[in-house]
Amino acid sequence: MLTSRGWWFLIIVLFIFALGAFVVANYTTLPAILALTLLLWFLGEWIVFNFSVHGAVAHLRAERWVLQGGRTTPILWANVPFQVQLRVFHRGRFTIRYALMEDRFPAATDLLEGRTDTTATIRRGEAVEILYTARCPAPGVVRFEGVRVRVADVQGFFYRRVFLRDPVEFLILPPLVDEEGNQRADKRFNVLPPPGIHRLRRPGAGDELHDLRDYQPGDPPKMIAWKASARKDKLITKEYESDVPVRCTLFLDTSEGVRLGPTGNTLLTRLAGISAVIAQAAAANRDLVGLTTFDDRSAQVLRPARTQTHMINVLRTLAEVAALQPSMRGVPIETMMRRAYPLAHELYPELMTKKINTLPLSRLWQPLLDRWWGWIVLFILVAPPALAAYKLANILGGPPLPGPLQKIYQTWMAATFDFAVRVTPKVYWVLRIALALVIWFVVLCLPSVLAAGLWLLYGIRGWFGQRAAELRQRKQLAALLSLQDGAGPDAIERYIHDDNALARRISAFLEHHRLRCPVPMYDDDGRYRYRCAEKAHVLAYQLIRAVGVARDNELYVILADLAELGDDLEPLVRACRVARARRHHVMVIVPWPADIPIANAPLSPVPESASPSGRRKAGEQWPASKRQRRIAQIVQDTLTRQYHEAFRAMRRALSQVGASVFRVNDGDPVRLVLDHLDRLRGMRSRR
Repeated sequence: MLTSRGWWFLIIVLFIFALGAFVVANYTTLPAILALTLLLWFLGEWIVFNFSVHGAVAHLRAERWVLQGGRTTPILWANVPFQVQLRVFHRGRFTIRYALMEDRFPAATDLLEGRTDTTATIRRGEAVEILYTARCPAPGVVRFEGVRVRVADVQGFFYRRVFLRDPVEFLILPPLVDEEGNQRADKRFNVLPPPGIHRLRRPGAGDELHDLRDYQPGDPPKMIAWKASARKDKLITKEYESDVPVRCTLFLDTSEGVRLGPTGNTLLTRLAGISAVIAQAAAANRDLVGLTTFDDRSAQVLRPARTQTHMINVLRTLAEVAALQPSMRGVPIETMMRRAYPLAHELYPELMTKKINTLPLSRLWQPLLDRWWGWIVLFILVAPPALAAYKLANILGGPPLPGPLQKIYQTWMAATFDFAVRVTPKVYWVLRIALALVIWFVVLCLPSVLAAGLWLLYGIRGWFGQRAAELRQRKQLAALLSLQDGAGPDAIERYIHDDNALARRISAFLEHHRLRCPVPMYDDDGRYRYRCAEKAHVLAYQLIRAVGVARDNELYVILADLAELGDDLEPLVRACRVARARRHHVMVIVPWPADIPIANAPLSPVPESASPSGRRKAGEQWPASKRQRRIAQIVQDTLTRQYHEAFRAMRRALSQVGASVFRVNDGDPVRLVLDHLDRLRGMRSRR
């Protein structure tokens, strides 16, 4: 493939050759000889480049090592730097004189040191190394696709682009909590209590006094409170509190509403990070921690435990859900194509070239009969020749036409024949007869000629314009996706003609390669697409299930976007009422959108440019820019007030049944949860 430098060189040499061969050829042949020499040298360089490079790039291989903490690991930690070592090996016969290699850097990753690209001369048996240090600031999944290699000659006239695919994914676990968040809640005067010594206000075999009651037959004598018995003049038995661990179950919302946003900066990522810190801090206190992730369809449950294996499973689950992407339903197919087509060209250049993946020109022909009026054009095209054939059959002895139509058609045939004879030029008699017959047929079937011309103009329009480019891209992408699925030509045709099938397949393609696509927030009726009202039923069912298998009073922490559910919140309200009736505690942490101020903060003022001083005079119109800013500000303020009112209604409904509701920006949500756990422990305090 020629570079821009190669094209300019070829154009200049051809211009010199034309100048020397046709303009100054009578004076000197030096320009022509020089241009011909350069053309032969250019052709030789092209042959050498294709012979050596095209065979060499097939033997390039890439190997990757990801190190964290000085050793290779299949799992990475967020906010901890890791080192990437990439080596490109060449096992071909010919030397690659110039190669530009660039590692495809994953999204939502920060580059700390080094470079992701390099240029080098690759000889047989040698390897080129790329070394850099990066960091993932948020939990999720990071995907390395491979290496982009661009091979060129020394002069920069030719190049070939290949992609060494080496896809590998690494799970990014939430960061470990620091010393402040990892403080242990110990019973006072104990240095390191054994597991499970937590106060619970119910009778048991603990060390703390719970209550006094009347003596019952069978009570052990050592449990008799003798001083109280002497005062009451009857036997009184002491009851001690039960020593059990405090159980904390986290309910994490993974619905599509919290997945919106750029990679690594979504509400789900923030909630997953908070859940990870709470789980690790509670496990450090030797409490049992459980995790339930739910959306509007299903839920995944991890029963409370405190082992290291369980904690790793919790962190792994949080990392997996933090990488979830919203569905692309409602996204126009053109928007998805603008994301998927360049990605396919970048990752699969050899499968997207025009040599092996193109669209025949016949497929670009725009069919006329897809329109209702196309059948009228077809009738006009077919009727005159059919009528002429019927008349010819009549002349040869066939059935005649009806009376009025017979006379009209005979008059028309005679008039057109006279016109053809008059306009035919006087040439050799055989040619004149043939030309007259042609002119006569054209004039006789003039409606058919006009209809054929209209059909031609309508169909050939598909070869030009935006539709032709979109159809070519769609066919190329459909062929690539069908090859990946192992399907046949029927899948290609289905993807070309069925927008829904292609949209589903492109959505899976983009999600597989961890590429997000802008999604519409509202439907055609102005309703919010990602409200996900069904998640309240799923959450209520999981909360009731957790209450049903609970042993003692537990803490349920709900991290979910519930502000806009409205009346659909009623199942969760009933579930919280059941949990509080069983002496359990419920905390609700609601994420707060970044573009909406908190409820107590004043709304942002209208800019001066959007609010002209004084009242608008009659007949005076504001500039378009000021009017648009004013409308946008009014819409923003209205949406902010609606969200504040919805949040207050949600907080009021849950607070009435005993649940504590907090915003995610109400101080430190992790500290709030840990303090609540401390209150459940009674006499336990933080050192």
